[in-house]
Amino acid sequence: MENAQHRLEVGMQVGDYLLLELLYDGPTTRTWKAQQVSVDREVIIDSLNRAVHQHEETVSTFISDIRAKAHVDHPLIGSVFEAVREGDLCFYARESLHGKTLDELGEAGKKMRPEKVVHVLRQIAEANLYLEEHQIAALPIGPDQIFIAEHSLCRLINMAVGGERDHNASTQDKHVIATAFIPLLKSSCPGSTRTLSLLNYMEDLEREIPLTWEQIRELSEEVELQLSEPSVPIPLSEEKVTHTRSRSLLLLAGAGIGAAIVLGLGAVLMNQPEKPQERKLTDSVHIPAGKYLTHEGRRNDISEFWIDAHEVTIAEYAKFLDAMSLFSADESEIYQHKDQPTSITDHLPLDWDELLTAARNGTTWNGIQVDLNCPIIGINWWDAYAYCAYNRRRLPTQEEWNATLRHSKTDTLARSNWGPVDQQSQDVTSNGIYGLAGNVSEWTANTSKDPTFPTKPKMPVVCGGSYLKKSSSANSREWLSTEQTDEQDARSIRRSDIGFRTLSNRPD
Repeated sequence: MENAQHRLEVGMQVGDYLLLELLYDGPTTRTWKAQQVSVDREVIIDSLNRAVHQHEETVSTFISDIRAKAHVDHPLIGSVFEAVREGDLCFYARESLHGKTLDELGEAGKKMRPEKVVHVLRQIAEANLYLEEHQIAALPIGPDQIFIAEHSLCRLINMAVGGERDHNASTQDKHVIATAFIPLLKSSCPGSTRTLSLLNYMEDLEREIPLTWEQIRELSEEVELQLSEPSVPIPLSEEKVTHTRSRSLLLLAGAGIGAAIVLGLGAVLMNQPEKPQERKLTDSVHIPAGKYLTHEGRRNDISEFWIDAHEVTIAEYAKFLDAMSLFSADESEIYQHKDQPTSITDHLPLDWDELLTAARNGTTWNGIQVDLNCPIIGINWWDAYAYCAYNRRRLPTQEEWNATLRHSKTDTLARSNWGPVDQQSQDVTSNGIYGLAGNVSEWTANTSKDPTFPTKPKMPVVCGGSYLKKSSSANSREWLSTEQTDEQDARSIRRSDIGFRTLSNRPD
């Protein structure tokens, strides 16, 4: 690299990056606005100052932090594109986030309606829950690292660092974030009192029991739903009742609301029926590389992969739809297949509102008992593709689905009926993969020709047994044709017995 031995300056090109503006000049690092020349996009460059290159511990920490950032894979947290260490040059390129920071909004005297504030708080909580669940250490977050763009889409600068996560630091983060939001909150609006109570609770460092990120997400969502649909009661699960009862009293008391309202809310909570809970399901199962026998009797070379132990559930798909609701149409397009028909404008399953309500309440839908742990159904191929893309995974090919069956099956799997994806049955392999022979048939990634009708064009394929087809099994395949539907592309078919599971080429 030609300029690697010289001090970085505005106008200099290092590799694929043209330095446009120095944004920060610190004792160990400098931050630049830059242009990635090959793809013509604006990026941010963080470079290690040449003066500290002889300090091996500083260099090692810098590189460790880059690695930690590169492992972060969440749509609300900025991405790292590339890291370079060559000669005296050590830097990484990261995503340039759009919108205004909380600091900039505050300095401009902007005000936000309560529903916008809780919408952003919910996104911040989602991002921090991801970091917590993956035990990723991060530097303290400030209002200058939180960007709010059009449609209240919130993105956070990637603050991940190497080392152990300090869970106590998140309490200070909540305080800083709430302190930044309070002057932005537009008062005298519906929901402003409730939102201010939540922010006050987050801001108070003296609270004996601080709010968790999960509670902040839940409370934000509750307020958001109350403001968008004030006439519809919000269902609360039994698990949420136990900690919501105490936190609701605290929030209402902090807001100065009368005892009658508090008692009324408590009575509502006490009378909530028991609701089904989303369960934590097991992770993916490793399928090693090898030659696997196909349905046609050939042997295919298959590279190793990791496939879901369960079919995607109603609860998991609901989280995907919640995330999609945060994006504008242009932003959500990045998760859609390039051939998706223009007539498909969302990824809502068939009869989604009724299905989700029944699943949350543990009641029946279309004559079948459903809960949050049942497989998602009524989704087409485009929906499954978008879900996989959002979760940085993909659909299994027909060959990979078959390799999973061949590697994992001990004897004959018995077709499982409709039910939760982790239901106890004889439809479980020795290595813990559920539902290959039943519950629902599953979308695969590729199209192929039906050997029974070789003159027909390639068609999408679903694999595995279905609860609606008693003669089906783990070896079953079905080619979907436009002759079965009014759709012009068979991948647009939605049925109440087709779901999917996801796959990755690397371990979770």
